[in-house]
Amino acid sequence: MVRLREVTIIKDPSLLNEKLGPFKIRKILPLALGGMLGYGMIRKGTLDDILIGIIVIVASLIITFGGPDRSLSFENQLQAMIYYYTLKSKGVKVNTQPQQTIQPSLKPEELKLKISELKQQMKDEKDIIKKMKIKRELLSYEVQYYTSKINNVEQRIQQLKAKMKDTDKVTKSKISIELRELYKKRSELYKSKNKINAELRKFEKITLIDNEEINDLKKKVTELKSQIKSTTDKKKLKELKEHYSNVLLEYYNKKILQDRALLKLVNDKMLKSKINAELKELHRKKTELEKKLKKSKSGGKK
Repeated sequence: MVRLREVTIIKDPSLLNEKLGPFKIRKILPLALGGMLGYGMIRKGTLDDILIGIIVIVASLIITFGGPDRSLSFENQLQAMIYYYTLKSKGVKVNTQPQQTIQPSLKPEELKLKISELKQQMKDEKDIIKKMKIKRELLSYEVQYYTSKINNVEQRIQQLKAKMKDTDKVTKSKISIELRELYKKRSELYKSKNKINAELRKFEKITLIDNEEINDLKKKVTELKSQIKSTTDKKKLKELKEHYSNVLLEYYNKKILQDRALLKLVNDKMLKSKINAELKELHRKKTELEKKLKKSKSGGKK
């Protein structure tokens, strides 16, 4: 036989049991503080933080709207959060940036050869977008090349500085001359690298859309236009016109993106002037089409 003892429940004297309107503070706080804690964890960006953040927000909602009065107290939740942040191991950071291809580390001679190949490819390429893509790759290899050269010069400078400490005056004089030359060379290498980095930064916030993609959309627009002319069925005609407008809008958007990218990358004044004129016309046509679509939708609702 097991004898059960009567359990005496002592009323929780916590201030969180005080009422704020129709709700107890204990009921409101989990939602407010739990929401903030959860959002704070999600913003950290690590896999475990995102998971815990979502769990905290969901738990806060359950406790606020569905939980009994004597659910796990918010004081205990707070203790758990403190424990989590002080003792947890570091998680894996979620990468929100588009991944770039990691290029293998090459020797200066190999980099020089690769640069020479890309320069030739760029010279032979007729498609301006493909040419710009080759240029982006070329610049990234050039940055690697100059970084490698700078490191070699820096290493030689440190070696000569160390050598100067334990040598005679004549040798010191010779080392000083060599050091001056190395400092000059290092300065020139940094200038070249900075110039290339400035060129490479132009590619950071642009979208290079291939001409093939633009031409495919253009072809699709022409096909749909032809189908519209030869269709007599009213229902099908309406669907074709709607599809045609959407494809045409997509074409304008992508062509605008392509032209904007080229404006940032090309230096030829005549080409820039031509792109600017085309861009102005594309914006005009896009605005007209959007107005037409908006009018059509509002008319359909009526």
